[in-house]
Amino acid sequence: MKDRLLLILNPISGRLKGVANEEALCQALGSRYEVTVMHTAARGDGTRIAREHIASFDAVAGCGGDGTLNEVMEALRGLPPEARKPMLCIPAGTTNLLGDTLCLPHNVVAAAERLAAGVAHPFDLGRINEFCFGSVASFGAFTDSSYATPQKLKNRLGYGAYVLGGAKGLFRLQNYRMTVECNGETFTDDFVFGGVSNCVAVGGIIRFPDGTVQVGDGRYEVVLVRRLKSTAALARVMRAVRRRDYADCPEVFYTQTDRIRLTADKALPWTIDGEYKGDIAQADIEILPAALQLVW
Repeated sequence: MKDRLLLILNPISGRLKGVANEEALCQALGSRYEVTVMHTAARGDGTRIAREHIASFDAVAGCGGDGTLNEVMEALRGLPPEARKPMLCIPAGTTNLLGDTLCLPHNVVAAAERLAAGVAHPFDLGRINEFCFGSVASFGAFTDSSYATPQKLKNRLGYGAYVLGGAKGLFRLQNYRMTVECNGETFTDDFVFGGVSNCVAVGGIIRFPDGTVQVGDGRYEVVLVRRLKSTAALARVMRAVRRRDYADCPEVFYTQTDRIRLTADKALPWTIDGEYKGDIAQADIEILPAALQLVW
């Protein structure tokens, strides 16, 4: 007897192209699951649908971008641990950091086929104040590219739409005075960008060294880029980003941790799994180890 799977699908995601693709998706998952599809139509629908229906299913799948997957994760986090069902993350957005981290195919149907044959693994969630995140929480330069870029442009240009949005950010870099408390160290500095990530990259631009990101190790990656005081500083950062090696770059603070507090002089915009979540002055971020069971 097949397991019952609730598939929560964002029909306007960049890599979903109409009903035919949805049918192929269900067929790919059908080798293992009896699939019921429910569509999101507005922000928050993924959380609402999962909360209302999860008890009737053996597993749940989110199909969309990182924001859609976040909504399903948020619903699971709100349940008692024993009531949390295994989750499949089918990457169908314009950029899919979590899918890349799990080494899933970029083709939606191929990813579904892979997941249908997968097994459950422990997965760490992040929490920033009252919000959870499964991929990235970030502030500063480029972090508004995902939510400020029109959906039609994302669908037409793909990742290039984010690059275009990020390039505009080069001309309006803003510095944020911030106190950092992490791994027993406290310091204050000016930053243009920061991110806490359980994925292979932050903002699709700053990528981490191969093999360092483990989604169930109880630690997230932290990267903070200090104020760029000269073109030489910018060159050092770009060289470090290209090499994925930040040890010798004084403009970049890079570490791994299970908790960090970032306190700014004034509230600043934060992006969580690709969605703007408001302006935050003090961000208390901690890892919730093995909070979910992800199938891949």
